[in-house]
Amino acid sequence: MKKICFLTLLSLGLLSCSDKWEYKIVSVKGKEQENGKFQSNKFEVSDTALNLFGKDGWELVNVYGKTETVHPNFGNDQYVSGLQPNVRTEELNFVFKRKK
Repeated sequence: MKKICFLTLLSLGLLSCSDKWEYKIVSVKGKEQENGKFQSNKFEVSDTALNLFGKDGWELVNVYGKTETVHPNFGNDQYVSGLQPNVRTEELNFVFKRKK
């Protein structure tokens, strides 16, 4: 009886480790704000959109950003002199997974 219980538990453990997953990456590009002098991009991600993925069985596992270098326009009279940050987030990537 002990052997049967042990073999049953062992097989269940092995089956649970062999789950197959599929992954999806959804990219959201940022929108430059009105006076875009070295300002960060604006990202619009709604709860409704994320909930639609959840209804389809997708689980959000990670979010990472992609950066871009923003160069000043030296010919523009509105150029801000001095040290300014010139890197900002260009897009956000949402990583989802679900069982196959």
